[in-house]
Amino acid sequence: MIFYLVAFFHIVFCVALVGMILLHSGKGGGLSSTFGGGMGGTFSGTTIMEKNLTRLTLIVVGLFTLTGIVLFFLG
Repeated sequence: MIFYLVAFFHIVFCVALVGMILLHSGKGGGLSSTFGGGMGGTFSGTTIMEKNLTRLTLIVVGLFTLTGIVLFFLG
C-alpha cells in the first residue's frame, strides 16, 4: 500500500518538474515571461518570479529525488 502511495507522489512530482522546467526562461524569454516574469528586473537581471520559480523547482527536485530513493528501497 505504501509503495503505491509513494509511486503516486513520484509521478505527481515528475509531471510538476517537467512543467516547472518548461516555465523557466531560456535565451528567448521562455514561458515565464507570459505570466509576468518579463516585467521589471532586479540588478542581476532576474525577476522575483524567476527566483521563486527556481526555489520551487529545487524543492520539487528534492521531493522527486526523495521519493525515488524511497521507491528504490521499497521495491
